[in-house]
Amino acid sequence: MLFEKNKVYRRSLIHDQYGGSRQRGISTPNKHKLIFIFDSGMDQEFGYKNGWSEEDGLFYYSGEGQEGNQTFSFGNKALLHHIENGEDVYLFESLGKGNYRFVDQLVLIGYDIQFGIDKHQNQREVIVFAFEPLHVVQEESHEYATTMRYKSIEELEQIANRDPKRATGLSMSIRKRQVREQTAALYYYVLARANNHCEACGQGAPFDTENGPYLELYSLYKESDEGLALPEQVIATCPNCHARLRKSQDRALYREKIIQQIFQP
Repeated sequence: MLFEKNKVYRRSLIHDQYGGSRQRGISTPNKHKLIFIFDSGMDQEFGYKNGWSEEDGLFYYSGEGQEGNQTFSFGNKALLHHIENGEDVYLFESLGKGNYRFVDQLVLIGYDIQFGIDKHQNQREVIVFAFEPLHVVQEESHEYATTMRYKSIEELEQIANRDPKRATGLSMSIRKRQVREQTAALYYYVLARANNHCEACGQGAPFDTENGPYLELYSLYKESDEGLALPEQVIATCPNCHARLRKSQDRALYREKIIQQIFQP
């Protein structure tokens, strides 16, 4: 993870390093696969009600746009598509005077359209996103490991390719279960596709574990290897290739070579 939980950061320094809008609540740096949510804690004056739910453990965040119906554009669009676009979402909470506490890395569970008011006190449609801490999803996805481990590669691919936006019409409990199933399915699908071989160098897994040959998952487009992604965005690698893809001087060229050989005819 790029940031330390509960550590306080100057917002200006975050933008100095990564870019992105310095004023908007949803900031999307152009040169990094990152989305920053800066929660000011003062959004109710614009008809927003952001915060954590004690009932389901989700963080609910109203989309941007202070007047008229909110639409899936700009920051709202980025949040909606963050999984398929390979972008990590980081939540910061304002402490005042430009200081923000890093809360957690989030993953989209779903969204709903609700009625609210804009800054002119006119009724309008508000997009309310539901996010969950990534580490919670990852930990609880292990509960589905046994189920997913024995599915066919075709079944795993189908589950891993589910629509990651989880639109309206489903309860949050169902959406939470789906994201856990999808996380587990992605892991086992990529391993099954690799067939016990590193998808970068082609060599067999370096050793066996109690659960089978050891390979690591690497995200071809994301800043991190954590969180949901589409199956074609992730490969299984040996530890050596994983380190090369993350740390070597030729990592960019090596990554492009792998993309060409695996995913492009």
